[in-house]
Amino acid sequence: MRSRLRKLLRLETSENGAVLVWAAGSLVVLLAFAALSVDLTWLYLNSSRLQNAADSAALAGVVNLPGFLDQAQNDADAAAAANGYPGGGVQLIPLADNSLQVVLTTTVPTYLLRIIGFDQFTITRTSTAQYIKPVPIGSPDNCFGEAPVNPPGTNCTGGDPNFWAAISGRLTNKFNGDAFATEFWDDPWSGSHFNNSQYRPAGYYYGIEVAPGSSNLKVHIYDAGFYERGNFSYQTGDRAQDDGGGTDTHFELYEPDTTPLDPTDNLPIAGCRFDIPSGSYASTYKNRWAELCDVGGTLTPGIYVLRVWTTGDLGGTNQYSVHASVSSGSNPHVYGINDISIFTNQPGATGILNLAKVEQLHAGKRLELHFYDPGEDNGNAYMTVKMPDGTTAQCSWFSEDENGTITGSSSSGPCRIQTSDGSPIFNGQWVTANVEIPSSYTCSSDCWWYMEIELNQPHDRTTWMARIIGNPVRLIPNP
Repeated sequence: MRSRLRKLLRLETSENGAVLVWAAGSLVVLLAFAALSVDLTWLYLNSSRLQNAADSAALAGVVNLPGFLDQAQNDADAAAAANGYPGGGVQLIPLADNSLQVVLTTTVPTYLLRIIGFDQFTITRTSTAQYIKPVPIGSPDNCFGEAPVNPPGTNCTGGDPNFWAAISGRLTNKFNGDAFATEFWDDPWSGSHFNNSQYRPAGYYYGIEVAPGSSNLKVHIYDAGFYERGNFSYQTGDRAQDDGGGTDTHFELYEPDTTPLDPTDNLPIAGCRFDIPSGSYASTYKNRWAELCDVGGTLTPGIYVLRVWTTGDLGGTNQYSVHASVSSGSNPHVYGINDISIFTNQPGATGILNLAKVEQLHAGKRLELHFYDPGEDNGNAYMTVKMPDGTTAQCSWFSEDENGTITGSSSSGPCRIQTSDGSPIFNGQWVTANVEIPSSYTCSSDCWWYMEIELNQPHDRTTWMARIIGNPVRLIPNP
């Protein structure tokens, strides 16, 4: 009996020991899982923070492309530091199409996993941002406006643009077609004129886009000053208007900078300015190309800004053209920034004018077009927005007068708008066309939309604006 009891006691003691061993082993496993859970949560939190920092760094740096990589690095480092990752270490990879990839790496210490030998994690996150430039308007080439004679150096690379660049004097009636350089609408020389709320003394801005690897930029202006022609159809068609006697015209070239969305804050380039009183220096400027600027050496790539403005108590319209060339590298691209003021005086019933460059990346977005005082004629006249493949774009549109009163509208349909029925339909009015870009829209190297203008008379003066609705700086998938 005692022997049997001893056996039972030994068995119970043995089983208790096994349970203790099993319990201890289970506790180790549970602690390992708990440690893994805590540290994985910590890892996920830091990974999210690092991704946010990489996104911010990419967005901050991309607007400096292509000409200011040092500034791109500084801005990316500052953005990463502001998000909790100071000390540099931001790797930048410039890509095509104004895109910038950022690679950010950090180490994260563990809390509990270090007990079993894992002291830290190394995390790397990548982000890519793209900067979408302002929509180029009016020209796909190295010239903006007509070229009656070849400019010095590289010729204009495109065909006949069918228009002149134009700007009016301050005391010209806005209703003559210049929406921004004119201070008044109605007759500025009468006592009944009204202030133009859109008057912009700064004038108009043109982009001269220079590719990386270019050198020795030259900019020429054709017929830079105002010289009375007496007839809209003769030569450039400069005409004094509203008893004004012409206009004083100014041209100045500015350096590229790190705020390409804002053409107003660039620094002027020394020696690159014309100041031409009305009718003066005809032997230097009239009916000829004059060199505005010669920027020697290796060029900073990016957008050089040309500003054109008028001064003086004068009224008249000055027509001119712009040409840019480089001694090495790809031809520069000259275009209007945000808006253009143009004059067409070429004979012919139908004119084809370059409107805006709409790249494939804008598929599914909205193109917003504005036309001031368009298509005045003494018969039936039309303007039609065409896509690069020649098909008519679909749009809805409305018109409004100087007081903001809606004067006409149309629901979505073919973007062919009648502008005259024997008398001007939109005299002194804005026409706004909203074009929904198809999600299936594609274009190859030629992404230029154009305007087909049908006129009975050979001349028209108007102002155009174009923009893509959407954020110009965005994150895109990593390549």
